[in-house]
Amino acid sequence: MPRRLANLALLVAVTALLVTGVAAWLLPEGAALPLYQTHRVAGIALVLALVWKYAIAKRSLRRRGLWRPGVWLGLATALALAAAAGLGLAWTAGLVSFDRPLSYSALNLHVVAALVLGALVVAHVLARGERRPPLTTLAGRRAALRGIGLLAASLVISTGLDRVAPARRVTGSRHAGSFTGNVYPVTIWSFDSVPSVDVSAWRLRVRGAVASPGELRYDELASLPRAEQSAILDCTGGWWTEQVWSGPSLGRLLAARGIADTAASVEVVSMTGHRWSFDRGLAERAILATHVGDDALSAGHGYPLRLVLPGLRGFTWVKWVQDIVVV
Repeated sequence: MPRRLANLALLVAVTALLVTGVAAWLLPEGAALPLYQTHRVAGIALVLALVWKYAIAKRSLRRRGLWRPGVWLGLATALALAAAAGLGLAWTAGLVSFDRPLSYSALNLHVVAALVLGALVVAHVLARGERRPPLTTLAGRRAALRGIGLLAASLVISTGLDRVAPARRVTGSRHAGSFTGNVYPVTIWSFDSVPSVDVSAWRLRVRGAVASPGELRYDELASLPRAEQSAILDCTGGWWTEQVWSGPSLGRLLAARGIADTAASVEVVSMTGHRWSFDRGLAERAILATHVGDDALSAGHGYPLRLVLPGLRGFTWVKWVQDIVVV
């Protein structure tokens, strides 16, 4: 395969992996389903395209040697690519998981390596971007057949891996126990420490586009009608759990506070500063959970209050909620 065509195939695969990986996190699970499959196929295509790239890189190293800055940038990119692709394949095959071989999830390491790879690819393209031969000279029957063959092989291998790989959700997450109350993994999205909460002094503040802004004590929240729902918490760290969550309905709470007809979004803010903004209609479906199963939330799981929003990934289920801001 021509060098430029092989490099373009790798660039397209890396771009597809980064876009589908990030977008699948942000979108509701139902809308993201095609992205998860595309992500796996693009990952296999990347690994297969490396066969061509290896031959090209080997010739280049023989010709250029190891002592040029561009070569070291290429080697760093190759190392990041090997880490991201290797961890991704090991995760799919069940060789690593969210709790082995390290206590830190291997899927998170895969994400970190992929983000580093993205930055290095941009730098590599800027430093060694090719303009020759013109792309029009690469378009032809042979190139089309190679592209179709690469895609077909990637689809076949991805389907085969899905059939033999250990059980997991479509997101890639593995089961971490269900209906166990607080007995499920503790993961903190932004590396915050678990805050120490004096519940007698804690208040939930509701402000913004509401007729009656104010504060609620924990016992006032506990006295409100409780909504209860069985929902899956799917963490981007690579695990999932289904639990019964209960607490006040955010929609009813906002209605009681007189949410403005013009309000379009609701921002939920943690005591740690982590925050996420939701479309109003989506936010009104949420539960402000005080309990998981029959247990009050533990400190690590968001006591005294966490957001529960089925269908969204775990990092949007804000823990240690302190502020509700209506916009």
